[in-house]
Amino acid sequence: MNVDESLSLSLEELAREVGRLLEQYALLGAQQDHRVAPVPDARTIRYYTTLGLVDRPGIDGRQARYSKRHLLQLVAVKALQALNLPLAEIQSRLFGRSDSELEAMLAGLANFWNQRRQTEGIKAVVWREVVIEPGVKIMIQEDWTPAFDRDTTVQRIAAVLDALASKNQPNNGGETHGRS
Repeated sequence: MNVDESLSLSLEELAREVGRLLEQYALLGAQQDHRVAPVPDARTIRYYTTLGLVDRPGIDGRQARYSKRHLLQLVAVKALQALNLPLAEIQSRLFGRSDSELEAMLAGLANFWNQRRQTEGIKAVVWREVVIEPGVKIMIQEDWTPAFDRDTTVQRIAAVLDALASKNQPNNGGETHGRS
């Protein structure tokens, strides 16, 4: 993780840095609930601080200053929100975590989301088997929708059955073609 240990950020700088880290961890697009902003703004950060999700900032003069720890806490909150966890659950998962534990959690969550994205395009195909009569069955993909009208589909199935039946008819030598 590329975060300066002596980090001292204003509230607005913190919000920008959270967005940068979410992007670095490939967590920016992980948010599933579109009612929750992918990157917290200043108001949200203050709210999270009030709830205890994020430590209170240090004060320099009259300016609130945020450190690496605040940054890690906020990125962890957003990463856990992407799992649709409620804030109370997130708070219990983050309570008492050290910076290194937060970094390990973020690395694990980033790995989880990257693996999930890689497998999203893979879709299992489920087939249904319909037995017409002993020895004859049709396999139909579960989400199949006909490309043709019903009569055309029936004609195509009938043509296949006729072709298979003619291959199994004895020829002049009494032999049969096809599988035995």
